[in-house]
Amino acid sequence: MNATGGEPLRPEPSGPAPARAVDVAEATRAARLHVVVLTTFFPSPRDPLRTPFLRNLVDALAADCDIDLVIPVPRRPQIGVWRDTAPVPAVETWAGRTLIHPRYLAVPGLHWLSGLSYFVGVWRTLRALKKRHGRFVLHAHCAYPDVVGAAIAARWLGLPLVATTHGSDINLSARERLLRPQIRAALRSAQRVIAVSAPLASAVTALTGLPPPRIECIPCAGYSPEVFHPRTPAVRAALRHELGVDANVRLVLFVGHLVPVKALDVLLRAWALLLRSRPEAAPARLVLIGEGAERDALMRLAEQEGVTAQATFLGARPQAVVADWIAAADLLCLPSHAEGSPNVVVEALASGIPVVASRVGGIPDLVDDGVNGVLVPPGEPGALAAALAAALGRDWDARQISSSIAHLTWPALGRRNCDVLEGVAMEAAHAGAR
Repeated sequence: MNATGGEPLRPEPSGPAPARAVDVAEATRAARLHVVVLTTFFPSPRDPLRTPFLRNLVDALAADCDIDLVIPVPRRPQIGVWRDTAPVPAVETWAGRTLIHPRYLAVPGLHWLSGLSYFVGVWRTLRALKKRHGRFVLHAHCAYPDVVGAAIAARWLGLPLVATTHGSDINLSARERLLRPQIRAALRSAQRVIAVSAPLASAVTALTGLPPPRIECIPCAGYSPEVFHPRTPAVRAALRHELGVDANVRLVLFVGHLVPVKALDVLLRAWALLLRSRPEAAPARLVLIGEGAERDALMRLAEQEGVTAQATFLGARPQAVVADWIAAADLLCLPSHAEGSPNVVVEALASGIPVVASRVGGIPDLVDDGVNGVLVPPGEPGALAAALAAALGRDWDARQISSSIAHLTWPALGRRNCDVLEGVAMEAAHAGAR
């Protein structure tokens, strides 16, 4: 009470009352970000070994974001060799995740129409997800047809789009006369473009003319430290025994698809040169893990080069088995003509295994020549053979090699992707609040 018996005195405000409007940025941060990942790359029960890096990235993103996975399936004319032998369900649960499978028409010989048909195929699914969740960020992987179709859908639905390019979608698909303008327009419409390597980011800039703030360089090659890490000599010896590799054998490993871009014909010719040039050296064995259209041709080439006994084709293997082979190897070799940011290179380095690889794509971002591996020009068997011989004749420091890519764990890469997605979501929220 005051002296006159009235209401208690209240101090006069010293300035105007603060505004009580909602801060859009804070509200966006407070809510858990919802992301719809749209891609044909994701592994499934029918192809569980397909692009495991994308599954690892989604698992890492899920620590900070709510995720829906939309994995479109091409629908081809059901005649002859194009007939589907195992129909894919519209929705399925696999490895603890729900996969939504809209269909889009893919007509052989009319590949340039796939971007538009992709949009038609995913439209209803994305519209239903928007009704369920409200606004979300659409994250599309691979420029064609995924990003092209996603860009049309994002425009119609008023959704922010983040596009990730992986390598061949820019280096090969964007060179095609009928695809180039589609890919350029789609990437320009995205709020952010993520490129998985510095050279790829430069290629996106050259294609689109987008300024650097619109293009982020984030590798899509990471590793799980609990799976890929240096092993003690005793553990390596035990692994070799389990895998049937003699202790005195120098083991060189390739992991990947058996397709022309991997230049495995160059590797086999280099391997033959290596064996002929160092007959007094310790026995050497080349193991190739993976499947692909070139398997039979490569096996014939190995026979022609006289290296069948020293080159083993194992076929595809699960990640845990691949990790054991990497840990048991002396070198990983990747002689590709072109690459994005190869996951297997990161996994080998994380395991303390040096890498001999072509100086292409994002490989120089990972392999420091002479420090954690050796870089060679692509397509030259002689240079590759010399690099393999030099690397096999050197003592490498496994801990130093492993530390060179310690920043590329999946949780770290997931956080970097999430930062981009959150930034795009805040920009969209600000634009909607104006």
